[in-house]
Amino acid sequence: MSFQQPSISHATTQAPPQQTTASTMLWAYGLFWYLTATTPLLIGLSRTGSFEGFKDATFTALLWLIPLLLMPKQAKKIAGISAILIWLMALPGFGYFLVYRQELTQSLIFIIFESNKSESTEYFQNYISWGIACGFVLFSLVPIYLWSKIRVIHLTRSTAYAFAATLLALIFAYPAYKAIKGSDIQLAYRSIDQHFAVASPWQLVLGYWHYQHELGEIERNLLDFKKIPPLNHLTEQDKPLPTTIVLVIGESTNRLHMGLYGYHRNTNPKLSTLQNELKVFKQVFASRPNTIESLEQVLTFANQQHPDWYKTKPSILAMMKQAGYKTYWVTNQQTLTARNTMLTTFAKQADEQVFLNTSRKQNAYSYDEKVLAPYADMLNRQDEKKLIVVHLLGTHMKYTYRYPENFDYFHDAQGLPKGLSQKQIETVNAYDNAIRYNDTIVFELIQLLKQQNQHSLLFYFSDHGDDVYDSTPHDFQGRNEGRPTYPMYAIPFVVWHSPNWFNADLLHAPELLNRQYDNADFIYTFSELLGLQYDGYLPHESIVNAHFMNDPIMVGNPHQHALQALADTKPYPLHDID
Repeated sequence: MSFQQPSISHATTQAPPQQTTASTMLWAYGLFWYLTATTPLLIGLSRTGSFEGFKDATFTALLWLIPLLLMPKQAKKIAGISAILIWLMALPGFGYFLVYRQELTQSLIFIIFESNKSESTEYFQNYISWGIACGFVLFSLVPIYLWSKIRVIHLTRSTAYAFAATLLALIFAYPAYKAIKGSDIQLAYRSIDQHFAVASPWQLVLGYWHYQHELGEIERNLLDFKKIPPLNHLTEQDKPLPTTIVLVIGESTNRLHMGLYGYHRNTNPKLSTLQNELKVFKQVFASRPNTIESLEQVLTFANQQHPDWYKTKPSILAMMKQAGYKTYWVTNQQTLTARNTMLTTFAKQADEQVFLNTSRKQNAYSYDEKVLAPYADMLNRQDEKKLIVVHLLGTHMKYTYRYPENFDYFHDAQGLPKGLSQKQIETVNAYDNAIRYNDTIVFELIQLLKQQNQHSLLFYFSDHGDDVYDSTPHDFQGRNEGRPTYPMYAIPFVVWHSPNWFNADLLHAPELLNRQYDNADFIYTFSELLGLQYDGYLPHESIVNAHFMNDPIMVGNPHQHALQALADTKPYPLHDID
């Protein structure tokens, strides 16, 4: 009798197709998320910038799943090709973060192309190390492991299309909604651009496109500025040499929060020690509550009655170059954004520029101490006559990004308006901390200038202020030109000069410090203190001139013919400068 052996099955247990598909999609998303979101995550964790880029990259990484859904049998191959593309485009941003702890933006692309070959080579030699190389290797190995987990996707065509349509809706529904609500397709474009520009490969593609676009705008502006005729009959009084002029432009600083102006909090511990050396003007106001519009007037002959004169009359930079000064510009403001092209155009008028802030958004850490080293280098240049413009990020919103942790000084609500919420109290404290840090920076700029022992003059003012729950009923923070308040325009204006400044007597009369002044006329005060004369100079617009006429402070958008006298300022007659 023979016995039949029981059969043994060699079949392996396989996961159901649905489970394989779900895990594949998760691994694929993990692959794309890693490649696009790692650098933004590191930027947020290092406090180099906010986590907004990380959030955007986490969301936009979903887009790469759509090709896998539309061609499920080729999922692994498509994922591999896409990953290689993203990896190659992500390496520059990842490497730049490892070296400089900063984000790769169109501003950085601008700075790279502004640098010469020897500077770029020097940076490469100084910063590329074995540690950086190991970082590149690790960054490259993780995606290989994630890709190895991807399998064929098992979905019906209709289900795959439904998932793909859902992902498209998730990514593009909000931009479409904004465009429909605002009846402007550009709103959708700007929203998509904002969210995609932080992640590879769009970071490089969009960054370079923006660089080309904004650079073209700057070059057109510069070409227009070069067509402006020079000042007629420009002369300069004799003065000791070498002569150094420093113009420090602050940002969003409201003098009502400065101890130097009587604020109850000690926000100016450093500058207060120089009180006897400073001329602190008490009634100076910005004409516009936004940086670009304000400086278009402050740095030129434009004003509220003639806001377009910056297009037809020379700027301070052009005037100083005409007078034989070597001109420098060092800035911690954003370099190349749609809003900052005109600002960068002004900077590019200088003989030399140093751009220090490559952040994509203002809500990023870029402390103003960055300006000190290049500023010191400019001071040490052997020039007979020079102008240095230092543009600070100052106390720009969001205030907590404006100062290091060791300047987190104010925490309580003592002396603040009654009824503020805890969040509002924290905002005021952050603003005061930012002003206290700004105090240190301006103080250091003065000290470095003093150490030169040269014939020198320094101006410090802010482009505009911020209302930080200052105005009754203490419920508004920020700026709104349509609803102007005193703190939005009340700016500090401080002058320091060396003991031997040739016409220092112009600053001695105590009544000067209480004159009401529109800083749109700054070029006239600047000219008089430097001893510059030219056709069109108006002595009554210089705050230090004996024939000065107090200014009415007219605010609002001059292009919309919406000017009004700023509340709580004196309504002097208009002095039209036609």
